[in-house]
Amino acid sequence: MNVNRRQFLKSSAAGALFFNIGCAGFGRIRCAQLATGARIRIAIIGCGDWGRTLLTRAGGSKNCELVAICEPDPKAIKTLYDKCPTVWSREDLAAAKVYPDYREMFAKVGDTLDAVFVATPNHHHVLPSLMAIRRGVNVFVEKPMAHTMEEVLLIEREAKKLGVIVRVGNKGHYIEHREWLKNYLKEGVIGDVTEVFSYSDRPNTMFHRPHTVPVPDGMDWDLWCGGSPVCEPYGEEDGRVGLHPHDWHSWIDYGNGSIGNMGTHVLDAPFQTMDMWKIVPSKVAVKDVKWGCAGAWAARDTMDFTIPARAGWGEITLHWNDGVADGVDMGPKYMSGWYNRVYKREHTNFPSRLAELEKEWGVKNPIPHFGTVFAGTKGMIYEEFHHVLRFYPEGGKIADVKNPFESFQEDRIVLEFLDAVRGRPGADTTGLEFSVPLAKTLMLANMVSFAGKGTYSFDGTKTDNPIANAHAKHVYRKGWEIEG
Repeated sequence: MNVNRRQFLKSSAAGALFFNIGCAGFGRIRCAQLATGARIRIAIIGCGDWGRTLLTRAGGSKNCELVAICEPDPKAIKTLYDKCPTVWSREDLAAAKVYPDYREMFAKVGDTLDAVFVATPNHHHVLPSLMAIRRGVNVFVEKPMAHTMEEVLLIEREAKKLGVIVRVGNKGHYIEHREWLKNYLKEGVIGDVTEVFSYSDRPNTMFHRPHTVPVPDGMDWDLWCGGSPVCEPYGEEDGRVGLHPHDWHSWIDYGNGSIGNMGTHVLDAPFQTMDMWKIVPSKVAVKDVKWGCAGAWAARDTMDFTIPARAGWGEITLHWNDGVADGVDMGPKYMSGWYNRVYKREHTNFPSRLAELEKEWGVKNPIPHFGTVFAGTKGMIYEEFHHVLRFYPEGGKIADVKNPFESFQEDRIVLEFLDAVRGRPGADTTGLEFSVPLAKTLMLANMVSFAGKGTYSFDGTKTDNPIANAHAKHVYRKGWEIEG
């Protein structure tokens, strides 16, 4: 027996009453079915590298039914069929309906779904997420959650109104050593922490637009462009992959630049361990912005966020640095191809203040040029992008603190999402409480980069600068408009 979601959710009060009790699904019958072991009916939207990864992890749970696959590139679908049978049977994959357009998918099978995984380029995050939420379908959407500040606020509002579970994918959030790190900081192992440095060696930008190439065979390029302007695809150049499948990160209309891409990962450490998720920055100082070519994100950002005091923590200056030093181009001389990682620290936008602290503390081995450093009055702790912890100065008193074995549980976030959808007792049905403040910080950085050097106040939704605020929203192409 099926219950029509639209009918059930016509009354937002009824929707809130049902969903807020923590039982996922869209009716008492379906809720009971999930609680007694029915397979969770899922769809995957976006079948690139990370979409396949999410589908593999969901399949590993052995309690999902794949209802639909959505992807405008037939090559990506073929790769999914080739690589996913390790956890999904070929019969399960073949039984799933395939759609190039998620609007059609929701129209035809949306009311039968329990959850969707959204693993598209960023400009496609908001619409399928909202189409799911408004049907009472739970959502796992990849980082950074959305493409603009307005979209973040809209997803948050709709999910809370209807009580739908929304999780934002961030694979490093469940590293076991984070609890150790938080305890070190709270116990004062490195003294009082007033500065945190987060920085990336992966510039997501271009100094020129590569040569145009034909649309991949069979791919619906108009669908890929979605609500953003239709552009011409470009191919591999100097070791960089094309706009599709990965370099969309570099372009304002499709991605969110370095901070929207890598900032989600790197800033997760201070947000999680110092409870920065409990508040939003009160202001941000833009120290430097070096832009790429027309339409591309910045090749260098230097920003300082003021994180107000919150329970157990004083005010913190959170430094963000990304991109390249002057004279460094995007070619293979300075960086690798797919992930654009700069080889040498001197070619990155390494925090100058952190370099000063290295000298003050007599650091023997230079701190690596990707990760987060917590700077205290007694020393420093470095987390290397989801990996080991290092203590500075080397050989000092704090070096005797146990460095925990790092265990990377990348599948845990997917499995906990599925537990929440099933409504298992004790399942964590939160997610937005942490993800929204982090996403707001990333979108704030994008916004103020357009305003240029200066210090800007932030109230949680907008700044005190009209140029920055003008970039809080996106103008969508006809047929892709967002309601609400």
